[in-house]
Amino acid sequence: MSIKMVLILALILLVETSVASFASFFLKKSSGVDNKIEIIKSPYFYLGGILYVISSCLSIVLMQFLPYAIILPLGSLTYVWTMFISRWLLHEEISKRKLIGITVIICGVVLLAVGQI
Repeated sequence: MSIKMVLILALILLVETSVASFASFFLKKSSGVDNKIEIIKSPYFYLGGILYVISSCLSIVLMQFLPYAIILPLGSLTYVWTMFISRWLLHEEISKRKLIGITVIICGVVLLAVGQI
């Protein structure tokens, strides 16, 4: 696999996982009401759904070039983005334990990615 192809796939992976994180964020925003009908009326509900579809389509593109056993673990980058989005937009705290977990995820992603090059 050429270095150009590796960079393109890495970019697609970063976009796919960040889009999935934002999809979760918007679904979380839509769930802030008590009435279930209001959830369905919320534009955040539909934005979250659309972003999940986009994320899934990008995953399909990645699966055309990389083994499934690699794609699924690399998808754990979604948790990294989710932590930063929750801090930035929901003002949630980032504990030492969360940072350790994110560090472990990033190390695992790097090891998997390096093994594919």
